Amino acid sequence: MSSARIRPRAQDLGLLTAALCASLLVGGCQEVEESAAAVHQPATVEEVAGLDVKRVTFDQVGADRVSLRTAKVRRTDRGTVLPYAALIYDAQGVAWVYTNTAPLTFQRAEVVVDRVVDDHVWITDGPPPGTRVVTVGATEVYGAELDIAGDH
Repeated sequence: MSSARIRPRAQDLGLLTAALCASLLVGGCQEVEESAAAVHQPATVEEVAGLDVKRVTFDQVGADRVSLRTAKVRRTDRGTVLPYAALIYDAQGVAWVYTNTAPLTFQRAEVVVDRVVDDHVWITDGPPPGTRVVTVGATEVYGAELDIAGDH
């Protein structure tokens, strides 16, 4: 039995290489698209009629990941007070808090700061006493509202 070797031509090797590379690239893209489709979206954002702010609703997994915590705005003999941790400022220097409007649902509310003492903020305008405000995770809620992370 004689064995004969068949040697492909250079142009055939080029076509074979191009076909192999294309199949690897297409297969790789498909994997990226499939894994991107499986990315967890921890919050949904919706417009609020008549307001310039949006409502942000986290799912339980998202809330747990950022350890969302709230506390109540209180009325004292010295005025209305909330935890300093609840306070955020926008790029224009306006003070805000995120109010807890429903389970895992938050909406930004402007506050007018009278004074800050230690870890307390006295306000002259803002959410009424008894309103729950975000004290841990406010920056993450703000990022979700403004879509700071963007689409990846």
